Amino acid sequence: MYFKNSTIFLCVMMMSTISLALMENPDKEKLNVLILYESLCPDSKQFMQNQLGPNYENLKDFIDIKLVPFGKSNSYDNGSQFFCQHGPRECLGNRQQSCTLHQTHDQLEQVKFAVCQMAKFDTSSTKECSESAGLSSDINECMNSETGTFLQLEAERITHSYAPSFIPTIIYNGVFDQQLQDNSLRDFRGTVCYILQKRGNISFHSEVCQ
Repeated sequence: MYFKNSTIFLCVMMMSTISLALMENPDKEKLNVLILYESLCPDSKQFMQNQLGPNYENLKDFIDIKLVPFGKSNSYDNGSQFFCQHGPRECLGNRQQSCTLHQTHDQLEQVKFAVCQMAKFDTSSTKECSESAGLSSDINECMNSETGTFLQLEAERITHSYAPSFIPTIIYNGVFDQQLQDNSLRDFRGTVCYILQKRGNISFHSEVCQ
């Protein structure tokens, strides 16, 4: 009897250890979140300030986020010119965002920078926001070289592959879903939690979603 109970206890402990290990190694289970936005778009600014900014730190262990600053813009002559929905200043802002985000793979730093700059009314806050996120404000080489052009052409390729009708567009695991898009604009945290719970990544009572 003692042996049987001990075996059951060990099995329970092993299952708990396995479950804990899965939770402590979220990379295997992370939800891919792609955000297509543009630097001077009021709706993009609102999403960044009211949805992504306040909720990212709570969700960061469960999501793999990619920020793509391009929106309803277009390139001509292989990137020799860009035309943006809100004019030349937005093209400048998109390029600034691409060059600054390109410095790091740390998604927390990327989000902090993007949210900070999107909270401003113009594109002159790059230095302030990059330094507050722990990034270099020296992006002149990128801005004035083929690197900046390449980054914006890549942002264009990704954006146009989804042909978004509204900016910002939020895409989960590479598939656009209109209902998830609409819900994300109103309640990003709740939408991510819904997907994570549906996938079994977290429980319905997880503190992450309270």
